[in-house]
Amino acid sequence: MSESKTVGVGIVGVGGIAVSHMAALRATDVARLVAVTDLDRARAGEVARQEGVIAAADVAALLADPAVEAVIVCTPNLTHEQLGRQVLAAGRHLLMEKPLAMTGEGARALAREAASRGLQLAVGHSHRFSDQSLAIREAIDAGAIGTPRFVRIAMNGGWIWPGWQHWVLDPALSGGHSLHNGIHLVDLAGWWIGEEATSVFSAGQHATSEALRIHDYLVIKLGFASGASAICEVSRGERPRSASYLELVVVGTDGVLAREWDAEGVLAWTDDGLTAWGVDGPGGRVFRRELESFAAAIRGTGAVVPPVEAAVHAVDLAVASEESLATGRTIRIGAAR
Repeated sequence: MSESKTVGVGIVGVGGIAVSHMAALRATDVARLVAVTDLDRARAGEVARQEGVIAAADVAALLADPAVEAVIVCTPNLTHEQLGRQVLAAGRHLLMEKPLAMTGEGARALAREAASRGLQLAVGHSHRFSDQSLAIREAIDAGAIGTPRFVRIAMNGGWIWPGWQHWVLDPALSGGHSLHNGIHLVDLAGWWIGEEATSVFSAGQHATSEALRIHDYLVIKLGFASGASAICEVSRGERPRSASYLELVVVGTDGVLAREWDAEGVLAWTDDGLTAWGVDGPGGRVFRRELESFAAAIRGTGAVVPPVEAAVHAVDLAVASEESLATGRTIRIGAAR
């Protein structure tokens, strides 16, 4: 396996979010794309031709390539645990698109596997790398608002999925909106508060249509042992479809932080089709920073962001949110139900 400073990367799944990861790979010299694979062989072949890399026949073939030192998995959530185990068993470092797994048990199993093999396991909580998220964390660390006691995050937008058949809309494949999009917000809230949440209560709506099997609008309330709290609101049912609204508020014992969103999402399906944001814009910076952080962890010059235990906890919170949506109850984390 290569010992050069440039990390050889393979990508499993070349649709959707892989566009942003490939753009980040083109924009940095710390890592390079080596190979791709996808169940859709024709699509993988076309992407490989465009990127000038190998189109591996399957995951096993990609992992057999000695130039592949690390793998980014960009496949439906249901596949994450199985593919993660396969990648780690092959001795490759892993950047898993969020969520790490569909269950807390699955997430912890992947964390143990990576640790036992001395491999780096990162999870794509990309919002941690945005300009506004970093600025808030830096202000908290500098003591600008004292001790954080309340966080409000609202990330609302229009329909982003390409059609009613999309896998995200099937809770058996995605785990529901809490796991697919809400998990970003609960991760940020805990990061800014500085502790793990101990309770979750969620309420949601089928805003686009009652026929939806996921809640495309939901609010997640987090409670913390210290008495701090957070409200996380996420929607993909706004009108018009191009709508985008974000609110970030952190209230501390000595002040308040509030920042506005500096760009829309890095990938959007709108009435005009698929839009991928340029690598020089805010979205591009997010994925480039995430990739450079992952490469630094592999080379031993930096830490994995977020820490694996935080990514596992985020799965626990998202799963609890879906349970709360189904039962109408507050779900306690790490305690008897």
